[in-house]
Amino acid sequence: MSPRRSRPTGPFSRGDLLARLFVGVATVVFIGTALWFAAVAPDEVPSHFDGAGRADEWSSKAETLAWLVPLGVGLPIVLSIRAIWARIPLTLLNVPNKEYWVEHGERDYLIDRVMVFLRTTGGAMALLFTTILLISLDVARTGSDALVLLPTLGFLAITVAAIWVLFRSLDPRRRT
Repeated sequence: MSPRRSRPTGPFSRGDLLARLFVGVATVVFIGTALWFAAVAPDEVPSHFDGAGRADEWSSKAETLAWLVPLGVGLPIVLSIRAIWARIPLTLLNVPNKEYWVEHGERDYLIDRVMVFLRTTGGAMALLFTTILLISLDVARTGSDALVLLPTLGFLAITVAAIWVLFRSLDPRRRT
């Protein structure tokens, strides 16, 4: 007998819809920011910052966009494609209680929960890359130091929250 859950799951559950919306909006925001950056940034922009927020490497705007745009768009998209992650061997999946869900015929539930995590993390990456572009533009224009720790902490906070939700949703004791 398949375990019953108190909340709907699958591609149209509230958690999945929110994760899809988050990664989609975050990716669109990144693309818009990259286009704006391409239009208004000076020819040379900071491409790396030290721990104190000082620009310690400068690159051309085109070079910066050439490596940041594929990452900022590609990673969220790859992390959002269920067909990729549903096909990987479960032995490569490192999540709690996976054996429980597979043994109870709930592999789809397991993958659904992992997809919410991956999409949330993908959206967080897109927002992190967005802030990198904004910080780079600000430093290029003003020459001031950057608050590089703040976006990193934001990314980590979203990722930790996504891990907490994943672990909680895969706890068999929480099923009804």
